[in-house]
Amino acid sequence: MNRLFSQAVPLLLTASFALPVLAQGGGAGLYPYLQSLPIEAVSAREVFLLGHMREEEKLARDVYLVLHQAWQRNIFANIAASEQSHMDMIAWGLQRYQVPDPMPSNQVGVFASPELTILFQFATWLGQISPAHALLVGALIEDLDIQDLGVALVQTDNRDLDTIWQNLQRGSRNHMRAFWPQLQAAGYSYPGFFLSTAEVMAIVNSPTETRSVDENGVPLP
Repeated sequence: MNRLFSQAVPLLLTASFALPVLAQGGGAGLYPYLQSLPIEAVSAREVFLLGHMREEEKLARDVYLVLHQAWQRNIFANIAASEQSHMDMIAWGLQRYQVPDPMPSNQVGVFASPELTILFQFATWLGQISPAHALLVGALIEDLDIQDLGVALVQTDNRDLDTIWQNLQRGSRNHMRAFWPQLQAAGYSYPGFFLSTAEVMAIVNSPTETRSVDENGVPLP
C-alpha cells in the first residue's frame, strides 16, 4: 500500500463521522442554500431514494479506492474523495429528515444492498484486469449514477432533496468528463449502458460544470 493510499483511506473512511463540520462547508454557498429551503413532508419513496443513493455513492467511492490501490492513478483517488463528499451530502439529508442511515458499515465493500455488494465485487474484479478496464468501470459507475439520479429527480418533489440530486448528478457528469480523455488516450471509448450513446456524448462534449446549482439545475449566485 503506497503512502498516498494509506493516508487517504483513513481520512475518507472517517469523514462521514464529522458531518456537523462538513455540512457547514460546500462550494458556492450550497449548504447555506440547502439550509434556507423548507423542511417538507418526506414520502416513503424519498426515504428509499435517500438510503439507496447513500449506498450507491459509497459503491462509487469504494470501487475507486480499490482501483487506485491497484493502478496508482490519481484520477481514482481524486474522484473517490469527491464521492465521499457526495455521501456526506446525502447523510446531511438523512439527518435533516431524521431518517436512519442504511449503511451497516463504512468499511470498503460492505453494503446493506445485496445488489450493490454484487456490483462492487464485479466492478473491482473487472477494474483490476488492466488500467483501461478500470477507466471503463469508472465510466460505467458514473453512467449508473447519472441515470439513477435522473430517476430520483422525477420521483422527488422536496426542494432540498432535488437540490441534492441536481448537485450529485452534476458531479457525476464531471466525473464522466474526467474519465473520457483518459479512455481515449488508452484507445477506448464508452458507448453508454444505462444512458444512450447520444447522452454520453452530449456530456463529454460539454464544459465542466464548476458551480453548485439549485433544485432546477440553475447555478447558484
